[in-house]
Amino acid sequence: MGINNGIHHVVRFKNGDIWHFSSLTDRGISYRRLNQNGTWGEPVDLIPNTDEDFSVSIDQQDHLHLICRTVKGELLYMFYNGNNWASQTLSRYEPIRYVIRYPVIIPLKNKIHILFAIGTTFNTGYWSLYHYYWDETTWHSTEITRLTAGYRLSPFYLDLSEKHIHLVFRGLSSNKYQVFYCRYHLDHGIWSTPENVTHSASDCNMPSILIRDDILHLAWTSLTKNDLTVKYKNKHVRNFNKVEWSSEIQLSVPGSNASFPRLVWVEGRLWCIWCQTDTLYGCHSDDQGATWTPPAALPGQYGPNFHYINYSTNHPREREVFQLQWILGSLDQGLYIPVAGEYMDLPKYNPSLSVAGWETETKDEPAVQKPQIKEMTKPAKEKGTPEEEFLKPKESTVKHNTERLSGYAPSLENILLNEFDRQEEFNYTVISRLDEQSKLNDSILQESRQILEQLKETSKMLQVLKKEVEQVKQDVTELKSRGLLNRIFNKN
Repeated sequence: MGINNGIHHVVRFKNGDIWHFSSLTDRGISYRRLNQNGTWGEPVDLIPNTDEDFSVSIDQQDHLHLICRTVKGELLYMFYNGNNWASQTLSRYEPIRYVIRYPVIIPLKNKIHILFAIGTTFNTGYWSLYHYYWDETTWHSTEITRLTAGYRLSPFYLDLSEKHIHLVFRGLSSNKYQVFYCRYHLDHGIWSTPENVTHSASDCNMPSILIRDDILHLAWTSLTKNDLTVKYKNKHVRNFNKVEWSSEIQLSVPGSNASFPRLVWVEGRLWCIWCQTDTLYGCHSDDQGATWTPPAALPGQYGPNFHYINYSTNHPREREVFQLQWILGSLDQGLYIPVAGEYMDLPKYNPSLSVAGWETETKDEPAVQKPQIKEMTKPAKEKGTPEEEFLKPKESTVKHNTERLSGYAPSLENILLNEFDRQEEFNYTVISRLDEQSKLNDSILQESRQILEQLKETSKMLQVLKKEVEQVKQDVTELKSRGLLNRIFNKN
């Protein structure tokens, strides 16, 4: 058993329908539906000639949003309204010169957020994380940060709280790879300064983030003597004055060589699940990450291989019972997701049961049809849905996110609340920087204390030496006096 290559996105609609999106180098992006007998239907080709990286998200209206990059250097956005697909090319770049990795799309209220990493083709290890978002009127863009991550850039991960997008990524610090964290204020368009979370003497990688009950949970792997161990810590997201993270906890046992830790919340219990010797292991916490059970192998049928799955759902029961983003599971024989799978009410796997195909069938057309994709290039005469407004072409649509957004005149109360939030976010950034400076000052202070102790010891030694020198001078003076008297008495 092992982990399959490739990225897999699985979405579930409110009515329970499940779609699986995948990308193959020679095929592009395709999707298929889970049938009532627990088997997958025939794949439907959606976009040919795409690179492997892509992202699919479902919004509150059961609409799908997809972002990908084509081999021609196009950043392509696609929207599914429940019946038809529409597409628009957001930007073009020279694939000979630039590489875009891990695009992520987040439909949030009436805005669309897109994050991705960009570097040069002849990569020297330097990357930039960029953020684009659509506010119903204008595209805004900003560079989140620059990082050194080597040629093989690791994926970055994010989660949402009430007012923020929270982001974790791997970057180089003092010749060791560490996990960094920053967040984006949704109302004010401010990214905080990335902070080093791990501060480890070992290389850290594979971060996983999950926010539940205003607590940010973070898991990652740490490499020590050729052994990967899973570690964990957390932090409250509402308390702006508390900049410290909790103490670090090791979840896996030494020698386990664990990989791909993923955080899952199920029925009031926090789980951390990882791959260990081709088997899924996990442990859980009933007190919001304060204490954890010993790790154990997870029961269940995985199939011949693990798939790295991004799962998003609008199913009412699932949204109440569990919360997860990325997880190791199986897509070979139906759909299997560990721990949370027992709450998903999936059709039982029964390939012998004959079911009608889910694709539209007609007398003159085959069962499987390529979806018709409408190119959205003409603006609507009247303001439509947020998705339609997003697809309208605008002149000079990209602006820096430091500019104010136009809108209705807010009340005095809203002005004061927004200004308070902005000030709090500014204070949080300042406090984070001061915290880093404080740690540096503590280190300098400790060194200064050591130097001071050495100076005290040296001063004591100098005092003793001074006394000895004074004593020698007295002895010399006394000897000289005795010699003078002897000479006087001898002359007499």
